[in-house]
Amino acid sequence: MKIRKVEEQPMKLHTKDGPKLRIRAKGKTKTGRMKVRNVRKSSLSGLKQRAESSNASIQVKRQQLHVMGRKALKEMDGGEEIADSVDIATTFAYPVASAASKGTKLLRNKKKQMDKRKKEAGSKGNRRKKGASDRSDSETINAREVERRKASIKAKESNLKKKDSRSGGNTGKGSSSKKGRISVRSRMIASFISNMRANEEEKIALSTAAKQTVKRELAILIKKIIATVLPGFLGLFSIIALCGIVVVTVLAVIYNSPFAIFFPLPDSGTEDPRTVLVSYYQEFNEKVFDLEENGETVVYKNSEDGVPVSNFNDTLMVYMLLYGDGKAGYVMDEEGKKNLKKVFDEMNYIDAASSAVEMDVGDSLGKVWVTAYCPCSQCCGSYANGITASGKTARAKHTIAVDAYNPIVPMGTKVVIEGTVYTVEDTGDLNHYGNDFDIFYAKHEQTGQWGRRHVEAYIAEGNTNKVMVTSSNTTVHNLTYKDYMDKNSLTDDQKEVLEELMSADTSTLYESGAIGAQVAQAAMTKVGCGYSQDKRMQEGWYDCSSLVYRLYKEAGIILDATASTQGKQCYQKAQIINKKDLQPGDLIFYSYEDNGQFRNISHVAIYVGDGKMVHAANPRRGVVLDPLRTSSVVFYARPYR
Repeated sequence: MKIRKVEEQPMKLHTKDGPKLRIRAKGKTKTGRMKVRNVRKSSLSGLKQRAESSNASIQVKRQQLHVMGRKALKEMDGGEEIADSVDIATTFAYPVASAASKGTKLLRNKKKQMDKRKKEAGSKGNRRKKGASDRSDSETINAREVERRKASIKAKESNLKKKDSRSGGNTGKGSSSKKGRISVRSRMIASFISNMRANEEEKIALSTAAKQTVKRELAILIKKIIATVLPGFLGLFSIIALCGIVVVTVLAVIYNSPFAIFFPLPDSGTEDPRTVLVSYYQEFNEKVFDLEENGETVVYKNSEDGVPVSNFNDTLMVYMLLYGDGKAGYVMDEEGKKNLKKVFDEMNYIDAASSAVEMDVGDSLGKVWVTAYCPCSQCCGSYANGITASGKTARAKHTIAVDAYNPIVPMGTKVVIEGTVYTVEDTGDLNHYGNDFDIFYAKHEQTGQWGRRHVEAYIAEGNTNKVMVTSSNTTVHNLTYKDYMDKNSLTDDQKEVLEELMSADTSTLYESGAIGAQVAQAAMTKVGCGYSQDKRMQEGWYDCSSLVYRLYKEAGIILDATASTQGKQCYQKAQIINKKDLQPGDLIFYSYEDNGQFRNISHVAIYVGDGKMVHAANPRRGVVLDPLRTSSVVFYARPYR
């Protein structure tokens, strides 16, 4: 391959003619041209300029070396790129070099300051040494001056002694004149003291006279004040004393009258009459419960719409009338309790009566074998809970059982045995022991009294046979204050006072309704909540008895958990009240079924006033506000006194 050789040509630089410049020199303006060279700018021109400007702060020798180095590099092949690299490195190294330079300068300045401090400390030490030497010199000078002055004083004293010894012959005459001067001076002092004493005595006399004058004037003023004010003061004091006497007299009369029961009773060291009366009612009601459990039919002498009338207030007022007139009847000492029990027994007692009535009954079942049982484990085994096979609670003189597999009569049949009508409500393994009927009793010892008898039995319904049926009932006499007045054991004045005590304005004064009002207000907030027996203790859910239980618990009163036991608890504690005395918070107990519970109570509601009541009705309605219902009421109660 042939290579054509090209001759080297010299490189020419093309430049523009420089622009014309006007040069003023010595009053003349010259026009000429200045050659201007165009410099090619590269991407590193800015870095080069910063490097060149930074080099300006370096010493001249280094700058000259740097410029010379750049010129040398440009003349070499590839020197331009090397020069650019050097410029870049110089640019980035400048901050480090500058920091190092400043650090060196800072160290030098710090060293200079330390040297300066050392010099100053040395100069201060020299000054202190010089001051100490100066002080020691001055102290030496002062000591010398003191010694010199002491010597001078001693010299003067010796000169004075010499003079006195020379003038010894003239001492007698001088001493006599000196004594004369002293005598005159003493008389002057004595005269001055005498005058001072006279002035003091005069001042004391004047002060005493002034005090006596003030006392006389003050005594006169007090007498005038007493003469003017005392009659009015005595009159005011007399009025106050009279009012006090009247108040004390009124209180004494009240607390020695039947009306004392309406006021806060003073501390007599004995129980409250109400507390003692409640204990009497509890004992009495336990007897009534025993009769009911034994199958007795209990009726009350005084009832309203089938609801027993409470005579608690009547009994208390009759006692206060008889034993609180002229003495403190509220004092429950032994005599007071005895008197209260006497009144209670006169107004509360039980009268049991029975009667035999000939009845038309159905067919005779012939002679049957009859035994007895009770709800104990010995009689009923694992079924000892008082609940019959029909689901009802067994009751004495009412429930009778037949054989479970071969009953002599169907469930629910009424039969007459020994003059008593029974209802078939239970079953048992009777034929296994050769028995036809099993009569229920409340207590085990009563079953032993019946034993096993072979008697005739009749179907209770029908008119085939005539049978003498014995009916027995128990009457509870709960006398009211009007019944007591009908005994004619009170005077007309006593009857008038008793009427006043039992008036509507005073009969409830001694019973605070604050707790009941709190319960009634809380009951209103529960209207709209749900009804559930399973969730009865959860917030937002109630049944009738849990509503009463939870609201009264919030008020500080613990009741039983079910409606029937709540009713029995109130009845035992003599907390039943009359319909006319209903206040917000009182309870209404209802019976809608024959459930075998206490008085067959199956529902309870809370009276909230204005003829309204709140109760948990049923799952469909929940907790509702209804008008007061007076049908099917067992009794009304206030679970506090």
